Amino acid sequence: MEDEFLDAWVDVEEALPWLPAAPYFVAEEQHSSLLEALAGSGLSVLEIDLADVRREHDLQAALGRALAKPDEYDDNWDALRDLLKERGASTPWAMAMVFSSAPVFLRADVHGFVRAVSILENLSLELSDIDEPYGQLELFYVGEWPSAR
Repeated sequence: MEDEFLDAWVDVEEALPWLPAAPYFVAEEQHSSLLEALAGSGLSVLEIDLADVRREHDLQAALGRALAKPDEYDDNWDALRDLLKERGASTPWAMAMVFSSAPVFLRADVHGFVRAVSILENLSLELSDIDEPYGQLELFYVGEWPSAR
């Protein structure tokens, strides 16, 4: 199973050479290019609109809805980790989560946004470990980001 997992691995930075270094903050004008490139990459794409997200718990609930979580799961980070581990236990998955309207959450709760990005990036690394391959989780945050010139 590990060989199949590695053979199916998508090198995101090779597939999308225009991306900045991870974490992947993508400009709004590149949103459709991102979706198009991801669609042809082998990753399943899950787009999550953050236009109504104002705090960390709102994001957790949006993730639960997007992943069609069972009723027994709470909306928290541990439940998300458990859900993704269970889904990848028998067959590893390859998923790209695209968070559109991400600056809305950032403006509403800077601490919650930065904390969520950090937690999700760590979760992505944990779940994408080849020693215990649950899957490949890639994260993209789309919005109007200030230019770093």
